[in-house]
Amino acid sequence: MVILLHVSANLFMTWDEKWWAGNFYDALVRPCVPLFIMISGATLLFKQEPLPLFFRKRLVRIIPPLLFWSLFYLALSSYNGEKTGNWLLAILSGPTKFHLWYFYELIGLYLIVPILRKFFQGSSLQDKHWLLGIWFVLAVMLPVTRNLLKLRFPWADFFDQSLSNFNFSLYQGFAGYLVLGAYVSQSKVGAKLGWFMFISASLCTMAGTYLVSSYLGKPSELFFDYLSPFVVVAAYGLFALFMAMKPGPPSKLVNAIGECTLGIYGLHIFIIDPVFEKNGFSAAFGNPWLTIPLVSLCVFLVSFAVIYILRLIRPLRHFI
Repeated sequence: MVILLHVSANLFMTWDEKWWAGNFYDALVRPCVPLFIMISGATLLFKQEPLPLFFRKRLVRIIPPLLFWSLFYLALSSYNGEKTGNWLLAILSGPTKFHLWYFYELIGLYLIVPILRKFFQGSSLQDKHWLLGIWFVLAVMLPVTRNLLKLRFPWADFFDQSLSNFNFSLYQGFAGYLVLGAYVSQSKVGAKLGWFMFISASLCTMAGTYLVSSYLGKPSELFFDYLSPFVVVAAYGLFALFMAMKPGPPSKLVNAIGECTLGIYGLHIFIIDPVFEKNGFSAAFGNPWLTIPLVSLCVFLVSFAVIYILRLIRPLRHFI
């Protein structure tokens, strides 16, 4: 889903006859990052372990890959003649490639997991509903409402300034997805309802994006935000759909892909460009309704193959 998002993004950002294909695929896979975080919530918030053990396990899993991929893209930029400055300062100051933001976000989320564990394991169902409800209103509905008002009404700035006087920061951000993932993993939402939520919310994302983009006369990512209400509902539905599925027999292929997932995430941008695009293999060529999924599949397969082979070298498994 992440690969499909990045492959379709270039077509979405160009307001022409291919825009709708980019909008369709991009909107359809927007729950990708929320699903990452919801999986973390579903697998981490039920555990009980000492703080030193928790942080050691998490940091060993995330810091080496962060350093590896940051250095990889810094080296690539340097090779292309770009000024990279002090590499250590560059890594400390932020992502050296745009998609690496997720590593930094994950570190921040891990810091509050022990607190959320205590809350989730010791709270009532009503408490969970209250937290998720407040998060949905303040972190999801309020920002998109504020931005929509700014498009049309001149007094929206006053509304915005008034809200800034209230400290809602504790309830904003991706932390709500951790709780939502654990919550949905315990709920009994059927597969049919999950499908309905995912499809209907994705269609709303597409329609809302089209309406705002048409109003502005250029592509707008307002409803593409990972904290957009439609994206939250789509992620809820898709995760509920997965949780409603009956487990099948263990799959060696799925396990192999799972072990390579983080490496695929780090590498796929390099495969998209420069490897594919500079050699003429891009979603921009041909019918985008076909080329977007085709290029995405090829990027996934090549990325998986490269990471799988590299992980055969045991020391590299700590980094990719």
